[in-house]
Amino acid sequence: MTELSNPARSRALLIGAHSFTDPDLEPLPAVARNLDRLAELLRDPSVWGLDAGHLSVLAEPDRDQALGEAGRLADEAEDTLLVYYAGHGFVHDLSNELYLALPRTDPRRLYTALRYQDIRELLLGPQVRARRKVVILDCCWSGLALHGAMSATGLGGLSDIGGTFVLTATSETRTALAPPGETYTAFTGELIGALEKGVPEAPPLLTMTTLYRHLYDALVAKGRPTPQQRNGNTAGAIAVARNRHRPSVPGPGPEDAVTSATEEASVDPPPVDSPSAEEPPVDPPPVDSPSAEEPPVEKPSDEDSSVRGPRVRLPGPRRRRTVVMASALVVAVLGSLPAALNLIGGDGSDADAKAKGNLTVTIGVSAPLSGDFVSLGRGIRDSADLAVKKANADNAVPGVTFKIRALDDKGDPATGRRKATELVADRSAVGVVGPLNTSVAQAMQKTFHDAHLTQISPSNSDPALTLGDGWQQGTFARPYNTYFRTVANDTAQAPAAARYLYVKSKRRKAFVIDDKQTYGASLVQSFKKAFGEEGGAIVGEAHVDAGRRDFSTQVSQAVNAGADVVYYGGLYDAAGPLSKQLHAASPGVLLAGGDGIFSDTYATVAGDGADGDICIAGGAVPDSLPSAETYIKDYKAAGYNSSYSSYGGYAYDATSALIQAFKSLHVDPSDTVPSAKRESLRAAVQNVDFDGVMGKVGFDANGDAVSQTVTVYRLSGGAWKAEQA
Repeated sequence: MTELSNPARSRALLIGAHSFTDPDLEPLPAVARNLDRLAELLRDPSVWGLDAGHLSVLAEPDRDQALGEAGRLADEAEDTLLVYYAGHGFVHDLSNELYLALPRTDPRRLYTALRYQDIRELLLGPQVRARRKVVILDCCWSGLALHGAMSATGLGGLSDIGGTFVLTATSETRTALAPPGETYTAFTGELIGALEKGVPEAPPLLTMTTLYRHLYDALVAKGRPTPQQRNGNTAGAIAVARNRHRPSVPGPGPEDAVTSATEEASVDPPPVDSPSAEEPPVDPPPVDSPSAEEPPVEKPSDEDSSVRGPRVRLPGPRRRRTVVMASALVVAVLGSLPAALNLIGGDGSDADAKAKGNLTVTIGVSAPLSGDFVSLGRGIRDSADLAVKKANADNAVPGVTFKIRALDDKGDPATGRRKATELVADRSAVGVVGPLNTSVAQAMQKTFHDAHLTQISPSNSDPALTLGDGWQQGTFARPYNTYFRTVANDTAQAPAAARYLYVKSKRRKAFVIDDKQTYGASLVQSFKKAFGEEGGAIVGEAHVDAGRRDFSTQVSQAVNAGADVVYYGGLYDAAGPLSKQLHAASPGVLLAGGDGIFSDTYATVAGDGADGDICIAGGAVPDSLPSAETYIKDYKAAGYNSSYSSYGGYAYDATSALIQAFKSLHVDPSDTVPSAKRESLRAAVQNVDFDGVMGKVGFDANGDAVSQTVTVYRLSGGAWKAEQA
């Protein structure tokens, strides 16, 4: 059988250029949509399940950024290395080599473009550990990669290496298409369609051979340029995605996941060194010549220009129309299949529950239990587990045993939505603690609301979750009455940062950067408003992809603008590299952010030069609160492998709120359908009022915590130290 690539040991890079400074290069909005949708699909567990931290998207890079990020990911990848390019393409009249346009490319000076040979050499470098590689080119004249001038020493040679598959959108004599009115480019659109909808009558895993056959048939049927392929050894059996047209295939989950007694066992996938026995051999058109079904190339006419792209003459004795629509996908080896479910329950089995009482009540937990934010997710999970254990030990509700069911949402909205559906379907579940990420909460809210299932987040801070999208205009409208949170929202965090920076740190000029995610963008908008009200000036702003690790452009912009502080809306995994690069360029500039950068990892990555950086975390410091002493002691005594982290105390209080609300319902222990209590539990949660680990626990009419406490943390000696706001 064929195995799907292991996302934990794989890396992906999506590169694109959709706007250009040269007036002869027309904008390509379809390219931006290509990148966005491919990124979503590659992160989607039903397709591949690549963690956000393992996928980097460079929407408008320069040459050094593109090659630098490709090199970094090549160093990390062990199973799969994926590099995708989309934009205009060029063929040099003298060398006949393929060049890929970047935003500042001058078609008359091809050294300003990305030379494809450089990507090829990088992929063949000794530092690349990926077992197998797949190269997919969606660009005009892309057949040159197989059998044109580059075939002897160029990209064609790459396919002679075992475990490498090369797929091109056209022959060396055909242009690729960006059809007017269509969302994506022609070739990539068919690829996206195959990943989104699956391939009928194909095996559960889509191999490269399967994808090639499907794309070939689909494009021929539409009268469009036909793809070509070439592969080395058994590379055609490389599986790049699950087939959504069929049931998913079980596989191993995260290696460090804690599983409960009720979790499904993982299935060890078979090796992938041979083609799938389920897949018949394919006889594609010959790869060393244009497809027999492909009509001969014709000189583009003026009527064709709307779909072929602009035509620009390049230097050289043979002037050839070579500015073309391009998308280059360099997909390297995809790894093993993650587990279908990652359920992490409490320590009590149903048998134990029956011995203690007649009713078992489940409290769901949604948090990232794998990936970049696992330390925060585990702190939430384990704190909820501790609260449940205490309630059971104290016999908080006679005749009722509580347990948790923790699901790994991976910090990904699509995954979170599916996990919400799983929890709704669990008839023993009466409430949910989580999630960590605001974007995941947005994906979950409606599902929980429609099922009357209460959720309480210990960490979400986006005001829109409780106040509605019009909150910045002063219009408050609670979107879902089943959503609550125990931590302060951004309306408290950002003003506290602005006040501290302006009043105490004497900062006057701020450059702001957000990671295009809901949390980061919301935080930056709040900070801009608050800093201006304090008297400060916003001297510039930038929006970057969440996977960005090279901030050289943004750092230069901030320094040149005279900023004395950079405010980053995003998470610690990106903020750490940003801080390091910022302080290397200008040691006197501070980096500030919200609770998303409140992590020991940030301090480690940022390095010694980051002393003085600040962050604002909603809520109080557990170690400084007398009310948290017992919680901290009990947590340590329980022997959990992870720290309770920033949000553990608030997760404990959220779980306690659900338990206390359930207790107030005067439940009959003989009841066997806890889900019938969901709506009444929501109303009871709205009215809870008690002293918790982190302070007063209660909720206002919008579901926000009645206590909007925030804490300023300053980095000193490589550690976060609490200060007065």
